[in-house]
Amino acid sequence: MMVPNAILFDMDGVLVRSEEAWLRVLEDAGRRFRGSPVTREEFAPTFGQGTAEDVRVFGLRCTPAELDAFYVEHLPRHAGEVWVNPDARELLEALASRGVRRAVVTNSVSALARTLLGAARLLDYFEVLACSDLVANAKPAPDLVHYALGRLGVAPGAALMVGDSRFDRGAAGAAGVRFVGLGLDGDARIERLGELLRFADARIPG
Repeated sequence: MMVPNAILFDMDGVLVRSEEAWLRVLEDAGRRFRGSPVTREEFAPTFGQGTAEDVRVFGLRCTPAELDAFYVEHLPRHAGEVWVNPDARELLEALASRGVRRAVVTNSVSALARTLLGAARLLDYFEVLACSDLVANAKPAPDLVHYALGRLGVAPGAALMVGDSRFDRGAAGAAGVRFVGLGLDGDARIERLGELLRFADARIPG
């Protein structure tokens, strides 16, 4: 792969893991908006999708905006339960020292992304947060990737995106950005986030 000018990061599953926190919030959302909690079995295959899909898939009697407001109110109380990738801070510092631009591309809304990244002490490492409330369509649509690239001033061919889900891979592919899968097949695959540094240090032969 060519040396990237920018790396776009999915948030959940890559920088942090908040599945258990989100499950607790969805259980409460199910009680509130359909009369029964969302179960782990329902939740597991959907983690990472956008709020509009949450409303549809879980049969919630609310609008996506109402559900986002519920998330913003209830998720912060679980922020302390979020796991932070131990490779993240060192990697982000190394990328910054090499002049590689950095953005988060997440299906979470801005308030939640700031809460989770702030609790993880990672927020200040990112120049751009591309969040679902800033675009028309969440991942796997390319809107968030286009938003991040536009704010960074970087062309699709000069960026990489790292993610751990089919939503990330689909969004990167639709935007024409090379995709590095964390524990997932893509244009390249890594098993630990720290391995991403080899792409920032790569050189084009000849």
